[in-house]
Amino acid sequence: MSGHHLRHDKTCLNCGFTVEDRYCSRCGQENLEPKESVGHLVRHFFEDVTHFDGKFFVTVKDLIVRPGFLTREYVSGKRTSYLNPIRMYIFISAVFFVVLFAGKEKETANLQEETGHAVNLYRQGMADSLRSVVKTDSLRRSFNGAMAARLDTTEKVTPNDETISLNMNTAGKVIIDMTEYKYNTLREYDSIQRSLPDTARDKGFMHWLLRNNVRQKEKNGGRSKMHVEVDVSHDIPKIMFALLPLFALYVGWFYSRKQYYYVNHAIFTVHYHCFIFLLFLVFLGLSKLIPGDLAEIILTFLATILAFIYLVAALHGMYRQSFWLSLGKAVAITLLYFITISVANMLLSAYAFLTI
Repeated sequence: MSGHHLRHDKTCLNCGFTVEDRYCSRCGQENLEPKESVGHLVRHFFEDVTHFDGKFFVTVKDLIVRPGFLTREYVSGKRTSYLNPIRMYIFISAVFFVVLFAGKEKETANLQEETGHAVNLYRQGMADSLRSVVKTDSLRRSFNGAMAARLDTTEKVTPNDETISLNMNTAGKVIIDMTEYKYNTLREYDSIQRSLPDTARDKGFMHWLLRNNVRQKEKNGGRSKMHVEVDVSHDIPKIMFALLPLFALYVGWFYSRKQYYYVNHAIFTVHYHCFIFLLFLVFLGLSKLIPGDLAEIILTFLATILAFIYLVAALHGMYRQSFWLSLGKAVAITLLYFITISVANMLLSAYAFLTI
């Protein structure tokens, strides 16, 4: 920073080490007078910002057009010319999730549809209440039945029908719809299950799911129909961040431990996910310009294909193996990652179900 005087004292104010030149050789702090003017602060701010911008655009350019190059440069020790991978990941992912969750404002436009759903739930509740009134004369019961039939907004089901639906929409909401007429209490469910032959009993996940369904039914006053939406979108960034070490582990499974350390695969993973965030930022913008369900399907498919192609190119560029070997490893890593994401989504759905 020209115009800011150097100190005559050669003792570093930050670490106490002797400063031989302008910068401390131990901590890197510039040996300047501690008194700063507002002009110095403003100039310092713009120098930092432009320095960041310069590195950022150079780094992003090489990230996009030279897959695997940044990781290879970082591993070889050439790091000053490029933005730190962790810093870049934090910045790009923050921008991505801000843009992604800003799209939730579209929910305001869907208020009429959501209100209609709420009205349907209210009408169904009224219908159930009318049917539950039994201590009245036959004329009133007939009237109540007719009114309940007009208010009823759900499909007719027989007492033995049961449906359970768990879905996650693109806004990050777990949507749970349950209809179950067989059991009223956990004791009744457990008793009936014990009386059934082993081949007819609910097992594994279905046993857990149906038992929790009955528990929620008891908890909510015996209602056989339930519609619940649990917003878990705020957990998505944490899950994606938590998956980074697993992705690096999957990459490491396919390369020599003697030649590459785990941290090398971790840096590769960070760079790859930076590209993924940039890619989906572009496709989020395109989805705004080209609305429609068909366009969304096509854009999602294209984004997935490009992400896979980039992975193949990045593996080839970083680890210097043949294209076909890199392709095979990319397929295996993608399958492992897809399974991991599917399991993570199932765990999110299970968590949402248990916290109703």
